[in-house]
Amino acid sequence: MGEVSGGDGGDSLDGLTRMAEVAWLKPDKASHWIFEKLAAVVERANRVYEYDLLGFTEEAQFTCYRRQGAFYDWHQDGLEGDLAGRKLSLVVQLSDPSSYDGGDLELFSLSTDPDLSASWRKKLRKRGSVIAFPAFEYHRVTSLTRGERYSLVCWVGGPPFR
Repeated sequence: MGEVSGGDGGDSLDGLTRMAEVAWLKPDKASHWIFEKLAAVVERANRVYEYDLLGFTEEAQFTCYRRQGAFYDWHQDGLEGDLAGRKLSLVVQLSDPSSYDGGDLELFSLSTDPDLSASWRKKLRKRGSVIAFPAFEYHRVTSLTRGERYSLVCWVGGPPFR
């Protein structure tokens, strides 16, 4: 696998917004296959969005929700400031869904319809599933109540929206 670096060793951000551990996966010869597979997802998703994209412009984030109560509150991955170049967010589910409770990825646009939200939540918990969505879409990871949840998060960049 590619080089995984860093990790903040505990609560990232301020503990009020997110409680998770992160490390970074650099695109290199060993991890190239991961980014190659995700590029195919991006190509398919962008048939819908039709964004002007440059490709993966950052390292991928390996995220661990391993403590009871770990979460990431509602947030956007990009739109303004240093993150304005992020166009698409991708989340890869790495954990077996039976190995944890809570810790659900939720998209705000789906949360207004409980039936649709429940249907998507089940799909997003499947190990190996990937979701691509606009980086400005509000989303969260609900509080973990049991077990450990692992995910890989990537961003695809492009020129700022006009």
